[in-house]
Amino acid sequence: MPPVVLASLPFCLGIYWLQCQAELPPLWPAALPLSLAVPLCAFFWRRRPALARILLILSFLVGGAGWAIWRAELRLPDRLSAELEGRDLIVEGRVEGLPRWSERSTSFQFEVLKAEPGVPSRLLLAVYGSSRGGRLSPHPGERWRFAVRLKRPHGTLNPHGADFEAWMFSQGLGANGYVRQAPPPLRLAAGPEGLAARVDRLREAVRESIVRALPESRWQALLVALAVGDQRGVPADQWRLFARTGITHLVSISGLHVVIWAVIVGALVAALWRRVPALALRLPAQQAGALLGVVASLIYCALAGWGVPAQRSLLMLAVAAAARFGWRKLSPASSLGLVLLVVLVRDPWAVSGKGFWLSFGAVALLLCSGLGRLKRESALSGWLRAQWAMLLGMLPALLALTGQVSLVAPLANAVAIPVVTMLVLPLVLGFVLLPWTPLLDLASLVFDVLASGLEVLARPQWAVWQPPAPPALLLLVAGFAAIWLLLPRRIPGKAAAWALLLPLALWPVARPAFGQFELTLLDVGQGLAAHVRTRTHDLVFDAGPSYGGGSDAGQSILVPYLRGEGAMPLDALVISHYDSDHSGGAVSVVDAIGARRLIGSVEAGDARLALGGRRVEPCRRGQSWDWDGVRFAILNPEAGAALAKNGNTTSCVMKVSTASGSVFLAADADLAAEAGMLAAGALAPTTVLVAPHHGSHTSSGAEFITALSPRWVLYSVGYRNRFGHPHAEVAERYRLAGARALRTDRDGALRFAFGARVELVARWRQVARRYWQTEWLETAPH
Repeated sequence: MPPVVLASLPFCLGIYWLQCQAELPPLWPAALPLSLAVPLCAFFWRRRPALARILLILSFLVGGAGWAIWRAELRLPDRLSAELEGRDLIVEGRVEGLPRWSERSTSFQFEVLKAEPGVPSRLLLAVYGSSRGGRLSPHPGERWRFAVRLKRPHGTLNPHGADFEAWMFSQGLGANGYVRQAPPPLRLAAGPEGLAARVDRLREAVRESIVRALPESRWQALLVALAVGDQRGVPADQWRLFARTGITHLVSISGLHVVIWAVIVGALVAALWRRVPALALRLPAQQAGALLGVVASLIYCALAGWGVPAQRSLLMLAVAAAARFGWRKLSPASSLGLVLLVVLVRDPWAVSGKGFWLSFGAVALLLCSGLGRLKRESALSGWLRAQWAMLLGMLPALLALTGQVSLVAPLANAVAIPVVTMLVLPLVLGFVLLPWTPLLDLASLVFDVLASGLEVLARPQWAVWQPPAPPALLLLVAGFAAIWLLLPRRIPGKAAAWALLLPLALWPVARPAFGQFELTLLDVGQGLAAHVRTRTHDLVFDAGPSYGGGSDAGQSILVPYLRGEGAMPLDALVISHYDSDHSGGAVSVVDAIGARRLIGSVEAGDARLALGGRRVEPCRRGQSWDWDGVRFAILNPEAGAALAKNGNTTSCVMKVSTASGSVFLAADADLAAEAGMLAAGALAPTTVLVAPHHGSHTSSGAEFITALSPRWVLYSVGYRNRFGHPHAEVAERYRLAGARALRTDRDGALRFAFGARVELVARWRQVARRYWQTEWLETAPH
């Protein structure tokens, strides 16, 4: 194995180890062995090569961890001071990157140039308004003075879910918040300053021109993504189509796009260069083509936002071009290892992104599948081998990173790769160079035809394999087995490798025993979503909020969670009432996961909950059923009650009980609903209570709490929510009643096991603790 690969792989593992730590270790334990290993490695390189290689691996392993620790020590202090949360602050600075538009807001990154102590150097800000034309529209590179209200990075934290705080930390953003309107924002300078700001202004201009040229096109956002790397406007239904057909890599600025652009420019330059003898005598056409191909790729990567796949391809192209000019020619593996080192030295948090692993992993697999092959092969056999390598080799990585594998991806990519890279992409880049609208019209038409075929491929249920999330160790073993299977046929042990892959398909879902159940209260911010799992059944009570801009808790939290837990389809989805913080994710859950029964205090035809006319069973007191020895009972609203205008009084309330204890899911039941249940004699002591209306003062009356006498009370609330939930008086009532309080904003997702006894199994902020996560402080919300 080349020395640069021996160095880059342990360097990467050292950095990855650090990013998985709950606490940031000190730097000196890494510096001490490193200072000894490097000279020893140099001393033994010729005398004891095997020992020198071991020392090289260990030194770069420790060096990777040490480098990441040092960079983290520099970044950690650059975050908002806790005492500044919720205060109005005046900041001056510069707009960075491309602002993001949505129906209700514009968000952007902001470099702080002047502010009071305790304000970090970079912020994520939002400007709210009903329409883009009626609100502030900052542009890249502009200098502004804003009055802002900030909070420390804090996101929802759930099993199988994304980590917003990790993304904020990797981007160097020390706080997020919104722009206040008093005092009014003041633009200090309109012109961009510096090369990066000018590039971002160009990217914005390209995005604007595409939006103006295709105002009604279904694929407007996709063509913007191909041109400038801004994927944030691509609708969720299109992402689902791309994921089900395995072509998501083509929608982003992939390494293939960078290479194709370099090849096109390089070939054109070389062809023209040969026809000018004076130029060809000064510099060979092949060298000129290679040089200008790299320059063109550099410009494209800058225009596309410098994603990791683009960085990798650009650097590998630069290494290949350098060989054309007589520099030492590196093997493909050495080139990939060198690029890996450069990317990680520049950004040790790159290992936190899916694109990093998928990009480098795909190239490594292609190299591995061609290792030791001396015979020249036809284009068809080479393509088939590459597709086989991608399907088999990326299977463990795709399960680990996305939770699903598209089984139709080889066929979809066989058509989509040439169509996108050879037709759509050149048309889009042609429009960037020569803004002629018919180029975009043709690109949109071509992709529309392609999408029609992709939709046919994505339609069958079997098109995507979505197994429950296997344990990390099994995925690691399966990864090694997949690589082993891609090595040449003469390598022994292929049957054993197949045996190691088999558990991925057969890994069982851990479920409660008969007569027992599990409750998981998900962290969805200011909203509610709970999952109840018995021996053979799954029920979800409420589906979390809608976040605006086409996003909701269903698609971002519940769908990944339920896939990872193997809860597909649901046996029942209960929608307690219409409020968007309870029903906002329902449609996403039904569309992606499915539900055999829909129950709730809602009507299927109501426009507020577009369930496509699916039948919703009314939620009424007296309904009950048994699943696997576990009792489910509806306690509110009373039979025959008309749906209340505000929804809280007739909110669906459910109790799930077994011999060891019970959970009371109160949704948004108010004092009137509590009085009705008390009068009907429907209340009895419970073990776990999900507090009604998130702990609002309009719920949780003293008699209600006394009747239930919960051992635990759970508050499903958003961090620093504007309602002040849970209310101090309500929290005090539960405390005096002896209930132990847990809250999702502080603890993340909460899991209880109702077995022989009731146990709190996990608080997700403890399970998934990382060194960058902010400590909880009991500060009053604003």
